[in-house]
Amino acid sequence: MILYKNRLIFGIIKTIFSAVFGVLYKLIALLNLQLTLLLLLIGAVLYLTGVFEQGQTFLTLYQVLLVISAVYAVISTIKQLLGIEKKVKLSKGAQIIDSKVQTEKLEQPIIAPTHTQIEPQQKPVYYRVKQNPEYVMAEYGDRYELFRVTDGQMKKIRTDYK
Repeated sequence: MILYKNRLIFGIIKTIFSAVFGVLYKLIALLNLQLTLLLLLIGAVLYLTGVFEQGQTFLTLYQVLLVISAVYAVISTIKQLLGIEKKVKLSKGAQIIDSKVQTEKLEQPIIAPTHTQIEPQQKPVYYRVKQNPEYVMAEYGDRYELFRVTDGQMKKIRTDYK
């Protein structure tokens, strides 16, 4: 019975600590203070070990690094809030290409293979494979088809069903 109560008490304490530190970390991440916090922890260790008392050069260097990290945090927070240099998440495997871009990139237009059966009501969406631009992927409602572009013509490699 005592062990059960101890687990209950420690579980509550663990939940409270994880909630408090979770909120603190989200606030630190929002303000981009991770590097500054790391430098503060390193400074606390250096202070406790007595490194700052040996010479002023370590203390001055530490203070300069701390100020630089704080300035970096302020600048990156302002950029984040204003949306400057927002990173655009690109697709890892395929890129959507327009028919205009498709004909501009290739000297000859891509001719769809005649041996595949394309239903008239399904129009595929073509993607250029990012890892190898020689490959084009067509997405239909029920399948994906992979083609290799050679001499302006698409040669079918394989079909994957959804």
